[in-house]
Amino acid sequence: MTRLAHKLSTLPVYRQIAYQIAEEIKAGARPPNSRLPSERELAERFGISRMTARAAIDLLQRRGLVSRRSRSGVFVAQPKVRFDLSSPQGLHQQLEQAGIKPGAKIITAEIVPMKAVDARVMRALSLTEADEVYHIVRLRTANDEPIALENSFFPVRLFPDLLDFNLTESIYGILKKYYSVEPAQSFQELETSLLDEEWAAVMGVPVDLPTLEIRRCAMTEKGEPFEYAHDIYRGDRIIFTARTVRPGMSPVSPVPERASKGLGPCS
Repeated sequence: MTRLAHKLSTLPVYRQIAYQIAEEIKAGARPPNSRLPSERELAERFGISRMTARAAIDLLQRRGLVSRRSRSGVFVAQPKVRFDLSSPQGLHQQLEQAGIKPGAKIITAEIVPMKAVDARVMRALSLTEADEVYHIVRLRTANDEPIALENSFFPVRLFPDLLDFNLTESIYGILKKYYSVEPAQSFQELETSLLDEEWAAVMGVPVDLPTLEIRRCAMTEKGEPFEYAHDIYRGDRIIFTARTVRPGMSPVSPVPERASKGLGPCS
């Protein structure tokens, strides 16, 4: 018995079943949007109870591999969106490059005085008491599916009349085209968390969904900070990637045929 087989044999039965189905999905034996066998069918196939089959499906759903459709059954989910944390490009541009339709819904778009801004935002953007900031909250979508919440702050003095633009488009694209500002570097803090009731309601997803919170300060080539953001990404629908390169080396691009499937070079 291999080490993997031994490890699997010690897991609860529902986890063993979920692992086997997950491997079938990964291998392409169960393509996206294909219907999963019912609980009764899974129980008969594996010789388990329907309760155990339900627990296996619940685990697959929490991992973002399947989704329940009311009165229709359980279906294999679309492949997860890949987001490169080491790229200065925003989510909008990365989705477009992957052939995915980006979208955004404005939740909040306002100018706020310094007294209403967290001290962390003031420090990150090098603001003074006399400054004002734009506060923009957007629900981000990929092929019309909600995948993230962006909570961003921009100095008003750098971007006059920013709220007059269509903020459902790429904000970075607007900053580059109309203000000649684009991200060249950033500092990011990453933290795992569970989605609370307020944001779960906004996104239309279950409470306590695993998420990755990213606090980001974006800067220009000269190191001037122009955005502070606190973003929340769905852990069940996004795979985060990052690239490290030794100084003096050129980055290696993914193999074209793998890249076309949304896969990284190590997938």
